[in-house]
Amino acid sequence: MIQQTLLPQRDYVSPGLQIVQPDLYFPNMVAGDPNLCPWKYLRREIPHNWYVDRRHPICGFLSRDEAHILYNTALRFKGKRALEVGCWMGWSACHLALAGVNLDVIDPLLSQSPNRESVIYSLESVAKAFGTFGEVVLISGFSPQKVEELAMQTQRKWSLIFIDGNHDAPYPINDTIACEKYAEDDAMIMFHDLTSPDVMQGLDYLRDRGWKTRIYQTMQIMGVAWRGNVEPVEHIPDPRIDWELPVHLQNYVVSGMP
Repeated sequence: MIQQTLLPQRDYVSPGLQIVQPDLYFPNMVAGDPNLCPWKYLRREIPHNWYVDRRHPICGFLSRDEAHILYNTALRFKGKRALEVGCWMGWSACHLALAGVNLDVIDPLLSQSPNRESVIYSLESVAKAFGTFGEVVLISGFSPQKVEELAMQTQRKWSLIFIDGNHDAPYPINDTIACEKYAEDDAMIMFHDLTSPDVMQGLDYLRDRGWKTRIYQTMQIMGVAWRGNVEPVEHIPDPRIDWELPVHLQNYVVSGMP
């Protein structure tokens, strides 16, 4: 495990979370310039590293802290089935699989170059280097249609689901509706980029259907909904930052905040 003091400058991981660092196997991952990103919901004022693929410098990965919330959550589901909707270059998928879940990944970009080759290279390299890695199935296609198709073909349900696909309405809520149908009774569904009100619609939907909910104050804000005999990880936001919460999230409990 990597110690906090050995992380790159401007990275942060909440105390209490186990740390892994598979950066070596993402050779095109660099700290990007947030000002190059046209998306209006990117929190450029947060001083954490915003990682990108050097070949596509306007689209970011999960921050270091966000990736470790995902990894430590997945550790609680080791050996169980997990689903990821939207993987980009495989950074988030890598952290899920490193925790030992058996992962299905759905993304239309997996049919395109360089995404497919890069994702396969990174995941295979990390699996060889770390030795503990869950089964990963890469599926090219669009959600929520592919979620429905995969669930019906395999009669599969998932214990952990991570939704990070198309962020524009109505995609997030449509992905959520499809994923909830195939979630186990003891299950957790996570979201990235809750800075966007469109993404929040998915978390709202689950809350309104009786799921417990919480958000994580990170660069792009993550959310979690859970039901049954599972519990989310605890997270302490970086104390060096004067965090603000977007108006559309004011009614949610923030992990680690009074």
